[in-house]
Amino acid sequence: MKISNDRNIKIPINNIYLNDKFDREPEVLNIVELITKLSDPCTIAIDSPWGTGKTTFLKFLEAELQKKEIKVSYFNAWENDFDREPFLLILNHIIKQFSQEKDIKEIKKIAIKVLKSIAVNGSKAIVDLVAPIGIGNRLIEISEEAVSALAGEVFDNFTKEEKEVKLLQDKLSLLIENDNKMVILIDELDRCKPSFCIELLERIKHIFDTPNIIFVLGTDLEQLGKAISGVYGESYNGQKYLERFFDFEINLNTPDYNKFWQSLSENYSGKDNIRTLENRADIEAYGIWFTQHLQLSARDVTRLYTKFYLASLSEYAGNDLPLILLLSVVKSYSRELFNNMRLDSFDLDELLDLLKIKDITMDNNSAITPQILALIHNLLLVDQNEVKSSKIVNLLSERFTNPNMKVISKQFIERYKDEDKLSINNLDSIYKAVDLQGISHKQYANVISSMQTTFGEATIISNN
Repeated sequence: MKISNDRNIKIPINNIYLNDKFDREPEVLNIVELITKLSDPCTIAIDSPWGTGKTTFLKFLEAELQKKEIKVSYFNAWENDFDREPFLLILNHIIKQFSQEKDIKEIKKIAIKVLKSIAVNGSKAIVDLVAPIGIGNRLIEISEEAVSALAGEVFDNFTKEEKEVKLLQDKLSLLIENDNKMVILIDELDRCKPSFCIELLERIKHIFDTPNIIFVLGTDLEQLGKAISGVYGESYNGQKYLERFFDFEINLNTPDYNKFWQSLSENYSGKDNIRTLENRADIEAYGIWFTQHLQLSARDVTRLYTKFYLASLSEYAGNDLPLILLLSVVKSYSRELFNNMRLDSFDLDELLDLLKIKDITMDNNSAITPQILALIHNLLLVDQNEVKSSKIVNLLSERFTNPNMKVISKQFIERYKDEDKLSINNLDSIYKAVDLQGISHKQYANVISSMQTTFGEATIISNN
């Protein structure tokens, strides 16, 4: 079974923040206030790492702008970066908002002329024509007359393009004038081909630099800067390049993952033993530990929790929910390690490195750390005697880089190791559950539907 990546949070227009898991409302309202005060052309970057809820944030923003009757259009750049001219993509989203206006036909005609100019003036063929042509080992120089003629043609085209772009800007300005503003929300820019990103930003800056047209781009500026450096060379400062395009750079607050895990566990409607407050709190605590130490994004957390949720419903799952969560983490990040663990032939250091345990200290950890260590101890022990247990305790404690943890970890494991002892049969069943065996199609469908509706990306729905 494959867990779907498609997400579909419903945003009721009369209760926009119903599913606001990260308390984004104040941040959204601040940007709405900024937009209402703007009249000059403006481009705003909503900067946040991948998987931290930028799409949902932009959808909240779209809904708020619709409430204020500000014309707004959203599109996912990543879904449109295949052989498409960004100029037409942007213009199409503007035109769709004004489809009944009489000037639309004229704007389309001008747009065709601008598009032709872009194709001519941006063509690499111009550069190739004024350079020597290589045929075999020979270089054939273009005649001075030919270069002069071509140069005249190129500059004529640039002049023509400038006039057509200015005419288009004037027409768009008149089109938007009565409606006061047009906001274009562009999502997933950092996932696009670098060449498409550059073209899109250049088109916004040089063609759509029009009063009352406001662009809001959801992206990870650090990753986008690195992608641009990859195009121009490692020594090229991609971050500096981006600064010229954005009038405002707004960083989203780091999500509160404590609240997020609480929302996830409250959404759980599976086994009765997790419905109790105590067991829910345990899963939340383990989940927060993994989120912090593996630096998981909101999207990572949702995917992990969905896999855990499904595994916990399996007929093989039993009641070892913390172990199911731990093994779900392993499987999510290294299927090979997970398979080797099933065969009892895995490298302990690989597991500890994946979980980022070796450098842990008690200064930066919760009470869950000793219980994680005890789970690993019991995984290694499985039906072995206490002599074997002592060797495993020593084996684990030796892995810590911090001298104090080498000592303290032994006390941790001795304290918790008897709470969740495993048998071979019991462990084999848990591996089957984590591999999503013993789950009905109906259970699978219900879980995926529930998670998509509550924790996915956003779709605005009207009151009707």
